[in-house]
Amino acid sequence: MNKSFRAQPNRSGSMSGFDGLVFRPRSDTPIWQQIYDYLIALIDSGYLQAGSQLPGEIHLAEKLGVTRITLRRALQQLQQEGHLTSRKGVGVFVRSLPLALVVRDGSRFSESLTADGKSVATQTLFLDREPADADMAAQLRLPAGAPVIRLRRVRSADGQPIYSSTKVFPATLLPDFEVVYARRQSVTDVFVAHGIQKYRRVETRISGGFAAADEAQLLQLTLGTPVFRTSSINEDAAGNRIEWARGCWLLTSVDFIF
Repeated sequence: MNKSFRAQPNRSGSMSGFDGLVFRPRSDTPIWQQIYDYLIALIDSGYLQAGSQLPGEIHLAEKLGVTRITLRRALQQLQQEGHLTSRKGVGVFVRSLPLALVVRDGSRFSESLTADGKSVATQTLFLDREPADADMAAQLRLPAGAPVIRLRRVRSADGQPIYSSTKVFPATLLPDFEVVYARRQSVTDVFVAHGIQKYRRVETRISGGFAAADEAQLLQLTLGTPVFRTSSINEDAAGNRIEWARGCWLLTSVDFIF
């Protein structure tokens, strides 16, 4: 960054924070990289606060005196690294700080997620019964073709998607799944209603990658943004496997605490 500025709360869409950028020669650092560095400094200083909206691309490019192509490259890099998020038809926003998820047996998602007062919401995308494919059967220790319940949903904090998941359950153990789930969209409620008061996490696997098209769409990310994926299995007190869950998280959205 080439000129100092005083950090202060940012008004959504305000142009005032972008007066301090004076470009160095292109031979020193590419212009898009200088814009990237400057925006990082504004975010790190607190001038651009979590949840604040950047000015529109056209106006910001004019303010900085650069082409939209140049500006877009800097913004895309920031989105791919998880610093910014683009909401289709709305604009570009600064990503919220990472949340903490405490992984423990038998706890509700909303209780495990330390959201600092944020409102945690659930959007159910798909809920149906189907025969278990080879992967489902292996993970839940069921015969191939056994009836299972597949649930896909997105969890958000203050309206910002943070986690998409696909969960599979043995249908024979949870015959009233749909009825109970419809009340509060709570899987824990379903377990309790079927006599499963306690359950434990058998394993959690975490791997890194880049957002595929469907993941990017669900989590409002730029295609190719770094993410990490989880695969976990829960079982009841009798040793029955009751849930296999696969999830996708923005790399910077959450810290796991085991």
